[in-house]
Amino acid sequence: MKTMPLKILVTAMMVCLAAPVWPQGVPPGVWVRPGYQLTVAADTIKAPRFMAFGPDGVLYVSVPSQGQIKACSDKDHNGSYETVVTYVEGHDPKQVLQGLAWHDGWLWFAEVSAIYKSRDTNGDGKADEVVKVIGADQLPITGGGHRWRALMIHKGRIYTHIGDQTNATDEPIDQGERKKIWTFAMDGTDKRLFCTGLRNTEKFGIRPGTDEIWGVDHDVDDVGASIEGKEKKFGQPITDYNPAGELNHYQEGRFYGHPYILGRNVPNFNFISRPDIAELASKTTIPEWTMPAHCAANAMIFYTGDQIPGAKGDVLVAMRGSWNATKKTGYCLSRILFENGHPYGEQKMVNFLAGGAVALARPADCVQAPDGSILISDDTGNKIYRLSYTGRKE
Repeated sequence: MKTMPLKILVTAMMVCLAAPVWPQGVPPGVWVRPGYQLTVAADTIKAPRFMAFGPDGVLYVSVPSQGQIKACSDKDHNGSYETVVTYVEGHDPKQVLQGLAWHDGWLWFAEVSAIYKSRDTNGDGKADEVVKVIGADQLPITGGGHRWRALMIHKGRIYTHIGDQTNATDEPIDQGERKKIWTFAMDGTDKRLFCTGLRNTEKFGIRPGTDEIWGVDHDVDDVGASIEGKEKKFGQPITDYNPAGELNHYQEGRFYGHPYILGRNVPNFNFISRPDIAELASKTTIPEWTMPAHCAANAMIFYTGDQIPGAKGDVLVAMRGSWNATKKTGYCLSRILFENGHPYGEQKMVNFLAGGAVALARPADCVQAPDGSILISDDTGNKIYRLSYTGRKE
């Protein structure tokens, strides 16, 4: 038997030692920023979507495809949720139970045409009191896509939004329920229009120390189709890079452009012949930050913890990724850096796009855990990941 030459043996050993090691359940090929670790926090929930923590550290997860909310417990505080029970069930999947918000002892949740509050009064981990606060008479949404209702409670008001029924519906700005943020009193009365011109913002966040409402908005698909043509002889040189995903500061009475104005006041080519297109641009509030086209920025949070160095006040964004680009983009957790209340830079924290071509997960939501780590839901891989700071620069 021949002996392997020493040089080849040493080289092979160095390759083995240099090969990255992924924790159990994390797909090989996932990139994690040096100094951080990605682990699997839960893997028994099918298509987990949006998340919220209760004051006792219980993690609540909406499962729209089943009309349920799961309650997850990490009793030994090791970052893995070993106990998962069904907290709310029996809701019509077509009503898309998604948005969650914990407030004043109640877990609130939103569907297409209703907003509820729920609580567990007997301590068995399941909601035994569920109250419909706002119904279809106040939220008359029927048909169409983008049926993910956002929900937030802030300073004694309910804020909610549901997206465009199509890719870019041309309808008067002052008509219809969609593409707008609405606000209500806590009992469901006093409906008010807050702002207009959103395409699909699935989650809101309050910038720490302020009352500012922020959110990430999906960008329009096929924006260059009228120029690129059906045959796409030259590919998608316009659509691949336009329009940008948006991080917006939503303010009362403002218009945010959709569907006529995109990104930093760029007219939507499909509406370029409108005689009022310049007027609409003059009324549009441009994004505070823009992200790659078709990254499908799906949810965001402002970080308030101490675990991630220097990140307090920054925004973390779950980018689900989009079908409408020749080269895949998104599929990551991104950090948008803030200074003096304004964004100035961006960096990936976790990249689920292996080799720039293979999507290993599709982040739907992100949330800050009580210990300062970040949870990321993957509604196609049926997992919830946990990103934690290790301090090691590998």
